[in-house]
Order: sequence, then structure tokens, then C-alpha cells
Amino acid sequence: MYELCNFMPQLTAKPMKYLKILGFLLVISGIYFFYLFIPNKIIIAGNDNFPKAANDPSNGILQIQYWDRWMPYKKIEGHSFVFENCKLQVNEAFISSAKSDFSIDDINALFIISALDAGNDSTFVRYECIINNKTISPIKRWQHYTSSKKLEKQILKIMNAAKVYYSKTPASK
Repeated sequence: MYELCNFMPQLTAKPMKYLKILGFLLVISGIYFFYLFIPNKIIIAGNDNFPKAANDPSNGILQIQYWDRWMPYKKIEGHSFVFENCKLQVNEAFISSAKSDFSIDDINALFIISALDAGNDSTFVRYECIINNKTISPIKRWQHYTSSKKLEKQILKIMNAAKVYYSKTPASK
């Protein structure tokens, strides 16, 4: 009888050991998932053909002083447009591109809009938002990834609003 009682703790110790190893392997594989499948640099990019008015030198999409006419903002603070859950700070505009900074949650992302003449009646507009995701914490990487999805939705709203505005605005001659 004494041997039977002594034998029972050994049976329960081995399965517990395997459960610990299995749990450890699951945690390690979860961490690898975050580092292998969530990139270090999250890029939200797209392009579209706009009407000719979008490349107008006096009222085009790169004329940042007129962005308040079509930008779907809640309020303006200086050189920044405030949306529901993010903020767009306009930095500078060049001949064929405009640079801005998006802030959402705790992320700052570079946002670039470029416009090129695409023929007689259209303008090719390309936008790109770059989020630096080089953080060690897997939780932070996941938060940045989910924030980038929110940011992508906001960028699509902005670009759709610009397309609607420039579809209704005639190009200057």
C-alpha cells in the first residue's frame, strides 16, 4: 500500500512537466508570430486617378492652404486637422508632393501625397503613410498594427473626400 501512494505523485508530476513545456512552446511561438508576421515598417499606400482639377496650380490637391475646403475634419488647430481619433499636421508642400504627420494613439506616421499629370483630363494621385514599428515589445507591435488599420480607414475617407471635391471643381484655364 505504501508503494501505491508513493507511485501516484510521480504520475501526476510527468504530465505537469509536459504541460509546462507545451505552454512555454506556445508562448515562444506567439512571440515569433509578432516579430515575423507584423512588419517593422507598416506602409499604407494607394493611388487613384482624379479629375484634372486635382493638379491645378492654383487650387490643386498639393495646395495645402485649400485643404480645409475638402478635408473631413472635426476642427482645425493651427496647421493641424483634428479627426475623430487622429490628427494630421501639415508640414510642407513641394512641386509634386505634400508631406504631413499623422498622429493616432501613440504613433506618429509620415503621410505623403504626390500628384502627377496623367493626360488631358486626369491626374494620378499617390498617397503613402509610413509607420515605424521597430519596437521590442510584442504588445506595442500589436497596438501599432491595430492603430495602422484605424489610420488606413481615415486615409481612405480623406482621399474619397478629395476625389469628390475635385470631381465637382472645374480646372482653371
